[in-house]
Amino acid sequence: MVADTIHVHTHLAGHPTYHILGHDLVLDVPIPALILSAIGAAFLLRYTLSFFRLILELTVLPGKNVKRYQARDGKTWALVTGCTGGIGLEFARQLAKNKFNVVLVGRRKTALDEVAQELESKYGVETKSFVVDVATPGSARDEALTQIELFSKSNDLGVLINNVGASHLMPVPFAETDRTEMTQIIETNINWTIFLTRAVIPSMIARSSSRGSPKSLIMTIGSLSGRIPSPLLATYSGTKAALSTWTKALAKEVEKKGVEVELVQAAFVVSNMSKIRRSSALVPTPRNFVQSVLTSFGQPRGAQGRPYERTPFWTHAFLDYAVGFAGYLSEVSGIKVIDKMHKDIRKRAIRKYQREKEREGKSE
Repeated sequence: MVADTIHVHTHLAGHPTYHILGHDLVLDVPIPALILSAIGAAFLLRYTLSFFRLILELTVLPGKNVKRYQARDGKTWALVTGCTGGIGLEFARQLAKNKFNVVLVGRRKTALDEVAQELESKYGVETKSFVVDVATPGSARDEALTQIELFSKSNDLGVLINNVGASHLMPVPFAETDRTEMTQIIETNINWTIFLTRAVIPSMIARSSSRGSPKSLIMTIGSLSGRIPSPLLATYSGTKAALSTWTKALAKEVEKKGVEVELVQAAFVVSNMSKIRRSSALVPTPRNFVQSVLTSFGQPRGAQGRPYERTPFWTHAFLDYAVGFAGYLSEVSGIKVIDKMHKDIRKRAIRKYQREKEREGKSE
């Protein structure tokens, strides 16, 4: 037996000697130190490999093609919410460019008509529009969900982009947040997203569960405000964190049925919601952001080690990776930085509001 062949005694130099299978093994370090060193080396190797993978995914390795979600007859539909501006509009354009017919969901009919006309004339695709105020529960929203469900049953709906979102007018302490604003954020970011997905997912399972069928995609646009708790945006931050958990639970349920479910993390992008008008390395245009999304399927990039998530844009990817690098210390540092940033933004927004009020008073 192995136990009978291992003997331990002390070497003349004071180091422990292990007699294993007829051979003497002299250790210059204590066993606990050796174990700790091995654990440290394992963690170092893990982070080295994950960082190397991040660099490769951002520079060399190609992602899967978005056309993997198309049927062979080329008549697949993609549904995009919040599609009349910003990221949503760019998703509609780039999906149409890839010859997806596009279902447009938005609040203003005139804006939807303009987008539909652009996509049809420029890319030669079909469009279908549903006008609905997603933030307002009631019979009108329920009817829209019913009509979308019926559409998904009679057409080849292969892609759902849950893009529409709502945030605060400005950073605000939770104790001072208006209840109406909170309700709008929760209804838009969580309830509508979940209800819409529930309406179309049975049809997606039906189209993709048989062998040889095209995959289906449910993509929800998240935010690093859900990844890093964001003081003064507590309600918004909480809804985005909830979407992360929901996405992963749903993804596991349907992954063997041909439906891929994922959360795409984003930091700031030029848009009406972010109130940023000028792009930079940290703040991409909607076009550049969406391009990074549609060319990196299957690559977590900045979301290394987190299933069913990816952070595709390169600066956002490095930011996400850095937050997770040192665990507790990284997150605490991130929260402090965001807290200070949001306090500064709030001060500037209040000063701007006061100046506008003063101008209105002088003009009267």
